[in-house]
Amino acid sequence: MKFGDVPIGEAEGAILAHSHPLPKGRLRKGHVLEAKDIAALEDIGRTSVVVAQLEAGDIEENEAARRIAAALVPEGSGLHVTRSATGRVNVLAAGAGVAEINVAAIHALNAINPMVTVATVAPYARMIERGMVATVKIIAYGVREADVDAACDAARGALMLHRPKYQTARFIQTSLQDEETDKGFEATKTRLAALGVSLVRDAIVPHEISDLSAAITQARGDFILILTASATSDIRDTAPASLIAAGGR
Repeated sequence: MKFGDVPIGEAEGAILAHSHPLPKGRLRKGHVLEAKDIAALEDIGRTSVVVAQLEAGDIEENEAARRIAAALVPEGSGLHVTRSATGRVNVLAAGAGVAEINVAAIHALNAINPMVTVATVAPYARMIERGMVATVKIIAYGVREADVDAACDAARGALMLHRPKYQTARFIQTSLQDEETDKGFEATKTRLAALGVSLVRDAIVPHEISDLSAAITQARGDFILILTASATSDIRDTAPASLIAAGGR
């Protein structure tokens, strides 16, 4: 790609590198100059303009970003990509989950050409729906197609979202006499909702081993959460003893 200041008469078809205000409106950077744009620039006294000019074997920034993003995201990955704009494509989570990142592959991609970049969240970051897992950014207005192909090969399938395996949870709570019990349930419900898991209150029982172990035995769901009225301080305390009595360990 050629980049630099060229005479205004040679700039048609080139990519404008810097924005230029006009009496009516503005020519924005990244705009492909047409004949009317050249005339407008001449009218304000411009004799040259800084542009980028793609050469044979180059790919413009949006197409390059789109190709690399598509390579990063395998079919069934739980991710989707945004439309490319200004050389950028974002990779978003289709739902709640944990992001798996092939770090070595991302580093290999980023080493190919300084104009080709990918940034990601940390490996195993917890994601919410439409959370940004990665962003692909082409710094220049165009890059060599060979480098785009190499970037695609280096990091093909490097991103994955692992969705929660469970959808429902049961909530058992122990209570002391006249104790308020809604706060803990609502806080836990909110946390699980961010993971796409629904919480059902199964039982509120006295803070006794016999009552809690019976509730554990009867509970149904993908998993069970227990909130005790008094904090556990020993393996023989009410909650662990109840779990053991119900057949757990």
